[in-house]
Amino acid sequence: MKLENFQSGGYAKQGDFSSFVPAPVDVPWEWSDTSLNMLLERASGEIGGLNAFAELVPNIDIYIKMHIRTEANKSSKIEGTKTSVEEDLMRIEDISPEKRDDHVEVSNYVRALQYGIDRITNDGFPLCLRLIREIHEVLMQSARGEHKAPGEFRRSQNWIGGSMPSTAHYVPPSVPDMQVALADMETFINNDTTNIPHLVKAAIIHYQFETIHPFLDGNGRVGRLIVPLYLLSKGVISKPCFYISDYFERNRELYYNALDSPRKDNDLGHWIKFFLSASIDTAKSAKIKFNNAIRVVQELDERAISIKGRTENVHAILKAFYNEPMLGMKDICVRTGLAQRTVSDIVNDMQKNGILKETTGFSRNKTFLLIDYVDAFRIYD
Repeated sequence: MKLENFQSGGYAKQGDFSSFVPAPVDVPWEWSDTSLNMLLERASGEIGGLNAFAELVPNIDIYIKMHIRTEANKSSKIEGTKTSVEEDLMRIEDISPEKRDDHVEVSNYVRALQYGIDRITNDGFPLCLRLIREIHEVLMQSARGEHKAPGEFRRSQNWIGGSMPSTAHYVPPSVPDMQVALADMETFINNDTTNIPHLVKAAIIHYQFETIHPFLDGNGRVGRLIVPLYLLSKGVISKPCFYISDYFERNRELYYNALDSPRKDNDLGHWIKFFLSASIDTAKSAKIKFNNAIRVVQELDERAISIKGRTENVHAILKAFYNEPMLGMKDICVRTGLAQRTVSDIVNDMQKNGILKETTGFSRNKTFLLIDYVDAFRIYD
């Protein structure tokens, strides 16, 4: 398939509306667009640099945990959630009632992404329709979409925008056409004989998934989850440290327009170039965030010398916060094995020295935030 000759598909009449029938993507791809090649070279170089960085940084897995939380916040925010990263870290009972559904959705995103990472890295499981359904089930647990067939592809027609298919902005394929398109997409994901660069392939997979829209709810979040999981499964990234939703959220209108351009104008190249630009920015910003985190950890470790208490106890408490940046007194005791009186004295001194910030305002059941560490991962907010 010559990219410049791409035809996205057609429409099938379904009573008083028409549903889209996407063209297959499991075909040999080629293109003549040199600007795409230049973007691909830059994106590949930036991701290669991120890989090298991730391999050299001690304790990178700790920093990745916080990186995943910011990804969950940004991807969910595209769908309309309103919680801040600090609120995402809080216990749900400490969240205002009107934001608790948002909190559940973001928490589920973290769990779903980690589930996918574990399946790929620990179980050697391929990115396939089965894994996508499993991820969706985790994503929907106890969330607003929990009654919309979690973990199952839809058995009825859905649509985007409007109150019914006949007035919708976009009507995805009918169930039979969806099943054909999903099978083709799964083959494409795991077809390593097409000789197409994985970043371009990831862009096409994301577009095709969003076009198929196979779930009754949660398609946008699952579609964005697929991107890092695909790159991880193919070894493009050696660590799960590449999350593109921040760029999509900051450029939301451009993101949706670029994603629509193949269906509207048969311009798949425009979407791929947008995706590659997002990849360049994402790899660069990830390195900035990790560098910020390393610097903050060094500064906090140095400041810890002035905290009252045994040095090893202070560092044990800091380490607990690096793993979970918001903790209550009981949580700290459990994670460090230290006595409550010891923890209380050190935490109070950390609070006085501006290392920890108390978040509840309560006299009891206080929780504390390692604020500088969280801020290290917010370079655009």
